[in-house]
Amino acid sequence: MQIHLVAKDTLEAEGIRWIVETHLKGATMTTFTSLEAYVQQFAHESPDLLLLDMDAWVYENEGIGELLQKMRIRWLGISSERIFQTAYRGLRFHAEDVLFRPFSPTNLIKQIQQVRYQVRNEQREQPNWRGGEAEGFSLDYPDLFFLDRMPVRAITMSAFLTRQTDTLPFVYDALQEFPFTKVHKLFALSEFVLCVHDTQDEAFFHEEYRTFLMQWKEKVAKPLAIVSNASALQLSTKELYQQTKNLTEEIFFEGYDIILSNDQQVHWMPMDPFLTPLEQREWIEMLEKRDAKGIRAWVENEFLTYKRPYPDPEIVRVRLTSVLAQIRRYMKSYHIQTDEWEASYYAVFQQIFQSPIIYEIVQELLAFTTRLIAVESTNLHLRNGEQTLAERTKALIESNYWDTQWGLAECADSLRINKSTLSRRFSVESDQSFRVILHQVRIREAKRLLQETDISMEEIAQLVGYAHQSYFTAKFKQFEKCTPYTYRTGLNKERPLS
Repeated sequence: MQIHLVAKDTLEAEGIRWIVETHLKGATMTTFTSLEAYVQQFAHESPDLLLLDMDAWVYENEGIGELLQKMRIRWLGISSERIFQTAYRGLRFHAEDVLFRPFSPTNLIKQIQQVRYQVRNEQREQPNWRGGEAEGFSLDYPDLFFLDRMPVRAITMSAFLTRQTDTLPFVYDALQEFPFTKVHKLFALSEFVLCVHDTQDEAFFHEEYRTFLMQWKEKVAKPLAIVSNASALQLSTKELYQQTKNLTEEIFFEGYDIILSNDQQVHWMPMDPFLTPLEQREWIEMLEKRDAKGIRAWVENEFLTYKRPYPDPEIVRVRLTSVLAQIRRYMKSYHIQTDEWEASYYAVFQQIFQSPIIYEIVQELLAFTTRLIAVESTNLHLRNGEQTLAERTKALIESNYWDTQWGLAECADSLRINKSTLSRRFSVESDQSFRVILHQVRIREAKRLLQETDISMEEIAQLVGYAHQSYFTAKFKQFEKCTPYTYRTGLNKERPLS
């Protein structure tokens, strides 16, 4: 990469040269002390990037900006003056950016690296097959995205992925410098770097990929995955690229620092994205019992045992949020809503949608849940001492309403109080009887199931704590002035047609 620098301060110029040439392999820098000296050289050699000290850019030098535009030279401004004129000049003449002193070496290298990535990306119109040009073995970016052209011979596409896309320029540079011995071509894309080569060399390339992966881990120590996809001749180049892109989504289950090889179309396994009512009840029980071992077993069995064909990663993420919703209900029931816990909950939620691999999501979810129930177990006795008898009773109702065998006697046993005393004191503190509150909670949950599911009335009755459907119907009508069936029918009528 050819870089020109115009800077009046020779000491600063030498410092920038040292930073660039020691941090960017293959980059060379030529320095100029004035715009006039640079303009004389400009007509003879155009750089990949110009670093321009804008403090030396006076009004009389406005022509340099027009020259930069005419020659389509990428340039990066450097200035000590955070003023409107500096920013305006950078915008007017299309600077990549303007760095204001004092700027960090890391920021400078990052800016140059982005330009180098763009330069190499634009060179796609020129053939860049390494190892020699193969007859009939040429393709370009339009083949991947627009054209339905069939390849004249079988090819293999390999995607190189990193956890963070800002690392891809380094992957591209490393692949450019790696001494591959066979014909291949690189494509710089937004999500991964694509390497295309002749399928007949596939085994040979896989051996070189393993060597590349080992060297990458030793030098860079950042996660990298390689997904290799051999073509079938009946697929167009565009179809093969889309198939390869779909295969990269399996990294969600497989993780990084591996080489995946497949030659089949991805078919996601069907999966319900939401917890069933029975699974929701199971989660409520585990949380109420603070069963950390049971929760870990459930989560690991549910999310860490997938095998091909995998479910759609996006559906798995939705299912994880369904689990998180049960934890949220538990937090609300026990008024666990401090700023610290809210921040932790939100961090897990973000992890579910942003983490590139499922293992990390599961570990984050389990760590949060285990910490939550451990802290709440420690504080349980303190909370019980602060709560009124009615509040503790209502919390137990919320936790046990689904149990058909649970009632006033079982609640009194949990509170270590006489059943008659509990009934009398609860009625005084709540202005309602224990039985009325229990039915209200059960009918409330029944309404939610009628709204959110299509399960039968008999199943709903059992899930909310009624052993017999007829008794459930009678109680529902008593509280809601209509039958469960009428309630569901009315909801369906209110929903707009799709």
